[in-house]
Amino acid sequence: MAPSVVLAQATWYGSFRAGILSSSGDTTLHAPGSRWGVRGSNEISDGLSGVYRYEESLDLRNATLQAGNRLSYVGLSGGFGTLTMGRVWGAEYNTTGVITDNSYFHGNSYGSYRVGPAVSYAISTGPVSLQLDAVMSDNPKSVDRTLFGASAGFGAGKVAVSYDSNSDNATSTKTTNTTFAGEVTFGSMRAYVGQASSKQDGGMKNRKIMGGFGGSLGDTGMGFLMQAVQKRDDMGKPTPVLLSLYRSLGGSSTVILEGWFNDKDAMGNKTDSTASLTLKVDF
Repeated sequence: MAPSVVLAQATWYGSFRAGILSSSGDTTLHAPGSRWGVRGSNEISDGLSGVYRYEESLDLRNATLQAGNRLSYVGLSGGFGTLTMGRVWGAEYNTTGVITDNSYFHGNSYGSYRVGPAVSYAISTGPVSLQLDAVMSDNPKSVDRTLFGASAGFGAGKVAVSYDSNSDNATSTKTTNTTFAGEVTFGSMRAYVGQASSKQDGGMKNRKIMGGFGGSLGDTGMGFLMQAVQKRDDMGKPTPVLLSLYRSLGGSSTVILEGWFNDKDAMGNKTDSTASLTLKVDF
């Protein structure tokens, strides 16, 4: 992302995205993932800072804010780690999700992304990083959901594990998701594998095996990504595939061609392929 605008000790940033989407025989204008926000930190004392962030989703098609804010938190950061409260990037995404989904628009890490309202603690020591989240909403239980993630780097690679336990007070059921993932880089290329297993009390179990590779194409400013997922559940074994080709235009602008095909819906019916050509401009 390009250098952001600095106002006092706060950083104003954003990413505007729009393009053409083709799916189910229809071609439409889409604007996926556009956002703007402010983030920063204030030094409280030697080795201790207050941190904050607020980010809104935008719909460039009609100049409106989208339902559901992306991020909003405040916290403290120091030698003990970082403690934040609000809506945050969850432990599941920060450890395994960043490995198993590097797509721009149509991919899926098959785990959670942002979670909240949450109390989150994260710490990194050398190559090891840990994060623990407790989601605390207005339901009868004090903690409705817990997430844990850990990752460790080794030379040109990294391994990670995450766990998500989510209780639904309305139905008195609990869903758990456990993910293992690993990646390795060689030159400008990257390859990964992962497995996500989920289970619901009194419901079905399913497992997803994920893999992919991608990287930059020399000095052309172009890059590519290929991801595949084998789903093993009651609906059979579909293997959706994602292909992405992108090129930097300079000035933090990127054009992305991305497609998703060979998937099935929750009823086991094959879904239509989806492809998009999108311009992304960051500031």
